[in-house]
Amino acid sequence: MAAVPEPTSEMMAYYSDENSLFFEADGPEKMKGCLQNLSHRFLGDEGIQLQISHQLDSKSLRHAASVIVAMEKLKNISFPCSKPLQDDDLKSLFCCIFEEEPIVGDSWDDGFVTDVALQSRNCTFQDVKHKSLVLSGSYELRALHLNGQNMNQQVVFCMSFVQGEENSNKIPVVLCIKKNNLYLSCVMKDGKPTLQLEMLDPKVYPKKKMEKRFVFNKIEIKNTVEFESSQFPNWYISTSQAEEMPVFLGNTKGGQDITDFIMEISS
Repeated sequence: MAAVPEPTSEMMAYYSDENSLFFEADGPEKMKGCLQNLSHRFLGDEGIQLQISHQLDSKSLRHAASVIVAMEKLKNISFPCSKPLQDDDLKSLFCCIFEEEPIVGDSWDDGFVTDVALQSRNCTFQDVKHKSLVLSGSYELRALHLNGQNMNQQVVFCMSFVQGEENSNKIPVVLCIKKNNLYLSCVMKDGKPTLQLEMLDPKVYPKKKMEKRFVFNKIEIKNTVEFESSQFPNWYISTSQAEEMPVFLGNTKGGQDITDFIMEISS
């Protein structure tokens, strides 16, 4: 935020060629008004001229700044009329009027909600062995081969882009099973990082700043994607080589466990 300091002699002596109406270090000590076609009120014989307009117009920032500066800077002293304040002068003008105070990022409330719409897309996944992800029971994902008759069992995810440690290779996302509002999350169970499904309130989630256990770093490698847990770095959403086994969180790449997925955008 900006605080308004008390005018100082240094500020009063500030000089601007484009704005000598308000700042002139060596100018005369009094000012006379010179505008016409308005109702006029004067403070003294040769003091500040107060101009009152009875017309409701849309004023620019230049007009508003002129009033503020005139009232704050010319309370006890006046200067001669010269060029009007220009919009280009505002940057240097505000530096004289306001003092900048730092805003500490950690002081923001974690519950702060931005009004920027959360970007998301619907998609399906198959591992590189062409096994699709399906929901088994209420809270378990399994990977198995599907044919044309049962392709509708394939889970459709809503992948939302959220805040996280984003870089050129990793994009933070959350993955929600669209139909059931179940979110993939990573927690510690029995001393081991574990993948699970959690049902969340659709009125609250997804949100821009998600709890870290829900966040995955999406890594694109050629035509495939990997999903690294943000909560547990180097642990990835994985499938087994065997048929119809649960999807899990693994820390082995390039071995028996499959961490590469083919993503297809759906409507």
